[in-house]
Amino acid sequence: MNIALAFQASFNRFVPRSRPRPFTAAAPAVYQIVDRLHEQRTVRVAGDAIAPTVSAWLAELGVESPMAEDLERAVRSGDWPAAYAIGEHLSVHVTAAASPQLGNASRNDSRIPE
Repeated sequence: MNIALAFQASFNRFVPRSRPRPFTAAAPAVYQIVDRLHEQRTVRVAGDAIAPTVSAWLAELGVESPMAEDLERAVRSGDWPAAYAIGEHLSVHVTAAASPQLGNASRNDSRIPE
């Protein structure tokens, strides 16, 4: 066997591998909620804070509705047509404010079609 071929074959066994990256938790998605009944009321919250926020706004009006949880589920699952329809009934508008894949520095201004 040719010494050059033997060296090349043995070298291929020792190909350096890339170092494993340290684990980093994904940033939670952030959503912007606009209250259509009160001017200038807009908040940015994590996905798990949508229902409590909308429920608190409804409580100020003396209203309770399980639709706040439905809205949160629709938004978190990415079912934007359902989120828009539920938001219409609750007089709120929800948009994605930041994507966890792109990080908080990137802003997602895509709005639900009206």
